[in-house]
Amino acid sequence: MTSFDPVADAYDRARPGYPDGVFDALEPLAGRRVLEGGAGTGLATRALLRRGASVVAFDVGAEMLRHARTHTPGLPALVADGARLPFRPACADLLCFAQSWHWLEPAWRVREAARVLRPRGRLAAWWSHARADGEAWFDASWDAIERTCPGTHRSQRDIDWGRTMTDSDRFTVAERVTVPWVRSITTREWATDLRSHSFVAALAPGERENLLRELEDGLAAAFPGGEMQVAYETWLWVATLA
Repeated sequence: MTSFDPVADAYDRARPGYPDGVFDALEPLAGRRVLEGGAGTGLATRALLRRGASVVAFDVGAEMLRHARTHTPGLPALVADGARLPFRPACADLLCFAQSWHWLEPAWRVREAARVLRPRGRLAAWWSHARADGEAWFDASWDAIERTCPGTHRSQRDIDWGRTMTDSDRFTVAERVTVPWVRSITTREWATDLRSHSFVAALAPGERENLLRELEDGLAAAFPGGEMQVAYETWLWVATLA
């Protein structure tokens, strides 16, 4: 897994949570033992806890987990890689990865998931992406990102990472659940969110600030009042241990 510790503050301030439809699809959650990988600052953690789940959060970033514990004092959390799980066999009802399954080592992730889940336990992974394509500000933002961030392209939003759960015959994989939603956000928060993404964080400082300045200027022109409504989709995959 990749640590987001260098951008933990921006991540905590501006990354969005996940729509209710994701957690509706994961019910029942009350009383279930959940291991949450790539938990980060606890965005999904808090939603799972509100549904009555018993959650152990883990992430490779200690600073990310520090933020999660700040939001949820007493949260069981440990630094760990989702492809090398420090948990005993058959200990969990649900193992989930919000926005993080694709960072795991392919040779080990499904095998480890099968090891820690109880019979008929579930593996879940989901990803959220903005889908404002066709709006001038959004297309211009992606033009600037693609021009500045090597190897990054808007089509990467369409990679269906959850299909890799079918790599093992240990799991029965359900059809993908697509949850459309609309995010209300300020232009300042949007710019902070961008700062937390790996393709922006990887830039040299000067390039990063030039890109963010260009994007912020575009946002100011498109949303003079500073308020935005942005279409999103979250793609959820759920697999059941055979």
